[in-house]
Amino acid sequence: MDAIILCGGLGTRIRTVTQDSYPKTMIPIAGKTILEWEMSWLRKYGVKHAILAVRHLADYIEEQFGSTYKTDYGTIEVSYSKEKEKLGSGGAVKQANEFVGSKDTILVNGDIMTNFDLGKMNDYHTKIGAIGTIATSKMRSPFGIVDTEEDNTILKFREKPILDHWIHAGVDTFKSELLDDFPEKGQMEETIFVSLAEKGQLKAFRIDSKYYWRSIDNPKDLQETSKEWKGLD
Repeated sequence: MDAIILCGGLGTRIRTVTQDSYPKTMIPIAGKTILEWEMSWLRKYGVKHAILAVRHLADYIEEQFGSTYKTDYGTIEVSYSKEKEKLGSGGAVKQANEFVGSKDTILVNGDIMTNFDLGKMNDYHTKIGAIGTIATSKMRSPFGIVDTEEDNTILKFREKPILDHWIHAGVDTFKSELLDDFPEKGQMEETIFVSLAEKGQLKAFRIDSKYYWRSIDNPKDLQETSKEWKGLD
């Protein structure tokens, strides 16, 4: 199976860490870069070819990975889809499609840390015959929550609890034949995801709470993830 990893973002909210000297996806966490962790995770679940959709500091990434990368679970072949201009996530996928050779393709944001069972998601996708399956995760509140009575008496404080809302986890499985329908430019969440959802053609795979998932959006995310990731089995 092939995977397209979206690595083209500028990472403006975390430039205090990168100093614009390396891409966001190359930020080190617990001894490896985000992209190295992602490649190992994908290879663990059978992905043998990763297509890196790159733009910002693309040469830096290619110099680090070359045409193959050895993970803890075997070697993964690496191709590069280089954007000459900003295409957005949807346009990046459409352009990278020229390198895809598998029946189904995994789409991954290049700034997430997770260890959920991708094999279960792919099995679910195949079993139900979906054209697109979106991984979802419970949302953690970015702020503390204050619980009150109707008369505004404060009952308790909850520090950044897990909320009831499910969010897009930045991992998807699509039938490869559909990738050419992605937009030339624009975000896939604002274009093809919307149209497919309106037709009832997308399915959700809910990541079990026993697994880890986090998007690295700012220095605080990086600091907290570095501590949390080291504590995982």
